[in-house]
Amino acid sequence: MEKYRIFIDLSADIDKNFAKENNIGFIPMTYMIDDKEYISDKICTDDELIHFYQEMKQGKVTKTSQITPFQYIEFLEEYAKNNVNILYFTLSSGLSNTYNSCLNAKDELIEKYPNFNFEVVDSRAATGGIGVLVHKAIMNMNNGMDLKTNADNMRNAVNNIRHWFYVDDLKYLKRGGRVSGSKAFIANALNIKPIMEVNKEGKLEAIGKKIGIRRSQNALVEKFIENYNESFNVVYVCHANDIESANNVKKLLLEFNDKLEIYISNICPVIGSHAGPGTIALCHIGK
Repeated sequence: MEKYRIFIDLSADIDKNFAKENNIGFIPMTYMIDDKEYISDKICTDDELIHFYQEMKQGKVTKTSQITPFQYIEFLEEYAKNNVNILYFTLSSGLSNTYNSCLNAKDELIEKYPNFNFEVVDSRAATGGIGVLVHKAIMNMNNGMDLKTNADNMRNAVNNIRHWFYVDDLKYLKRGGRVSGSKAFIANALNIKPIMEVNKEGKLEAIGKKIGIRRSQNALVEKFIENYNESFNVVYVCHANDIESANNVKKLLLEFNDKLEIYISNICPVIGSHAGPGTIALCHIGK
């Protein structure tokens, strides 16, 4: 059976134990809190994430930066040199230019190391959406699927990945230019939570709105039920320092189907910087 490793960058959320058991590799990303830069090179601890979201609530400004071709080459060259073949899922090209940066780096690495097999998949996903894809890729690999076939299979699976989410406070999306200041002000004043998705182009899209947290949670689960694909039961419920809401969404999902394999994960700083505290995302492979 062909040997290769699966890598993700730190825009993804994945269960720590699953990642460790399956030797998932992580490509670092950076984020900033005010003027201090942090390198995210592993899954953050709960304490680190609680601190991060508390800083945001206190008004500190968070920013992120994409991975450059040079950073990819610097990180991956050791693997290329040692013929460690890689299947890598990038953050959605609809949210970042990271995917294109990686393709540029891939060309340089393969020119220098022609025996290096490096498959790059534009996940058109983020947070737990990438986590779900990795679960499927690991299943494929464990079933003996070679690197190229697995990559092609996952490029097809990307078409069916679903993210349903709401944000608790629109000011963070406003800061990133995703919504206007007037919309953010009105929504926050009336306790309106926009229901959003990452669409098939990997971009954010508003699909509805609800008043209050509980109605918003119900809306996410309703979207899941409408799009449920019983052939793959792995589901991620991701939260930005709101474990109570995540647990409630999990409870609603299990009431629908108690055979679902549900993972709860705190949203990483790279995505949380833009979504803000209190965000809840429900990620799965749909019809």
